[in-house]
Amino acid sequence: MELIQKGLMATVVAGGMGTVGYYTIQKGNGTTLLDYITSKKRELISNDDEWEKKDTPYKTAPKEDLINGLEPRDTIKFKLWQRLKKWCIATGNKVFTNMHDDTYQKFSIWCLKTKTLKETLKNEGFGETTNWSEKVTKFNDEGNTDSGFVKSKGGKGSAGKQNIERKDIEDTCNIEKEKIFRHEYEPLYARVKRWCFDDLNIKT
Repeated sequence: MELIQKGLMATVVAGGMGTVGYYTIQKGNGTTLLDYITSKKRELISNDDEWEKKDTPYKTAPKEDLINGLEPRDTIKFKLWQRLKKWCIATGNKVFTNMHDDTYQKFSIWCLKTKTLKETLKNEGFGETTNWSEKVTKFNDEGNTDSGFVKSKGGKGSAGKQNIERKDIEDTCNIEKEKIFRHEYEPLYARVKRWCFDDLNIKT
């Protein structure tokens, strides 16, 4: 779904580089991308040193991670990171539609301060699990379709499937939870949330 852009007002700053500002137009109960990420305790990159660090990763990113219309190169006037910064500031003021939206996902990948999956999930009200026995039982269940997340180091299961043990899933979670959060529809986010964390708002 196409994101709805709020009112646009272009301004020019010293040095000749155009930047984009916005004024609010009421769109029902529209929430901007910045509103949404702020509610999730995530932040837009705030200084040029951090923007510059995005330069090489963007230039070497796979095509599917690139922003439509933002080629991974410098131009005569601007460095790639400057063009990325401008896109992020403008896009943050567009109306958030849903987490499936490609523009939102690219905004989440390229425009925000880096957080690990662990930090992100804790900010969303999840806690690192202590219910390892329950997680192991659910993982070893024949109906589990996500058996590739944790590799067994020797447990024996039925139907050619190797059962995992507590140490197997703990070791996997300790590695995977420290990886960088990209967006909510990345498979690794869902897997870490399912197998390594518990919702603290659910009473057991």
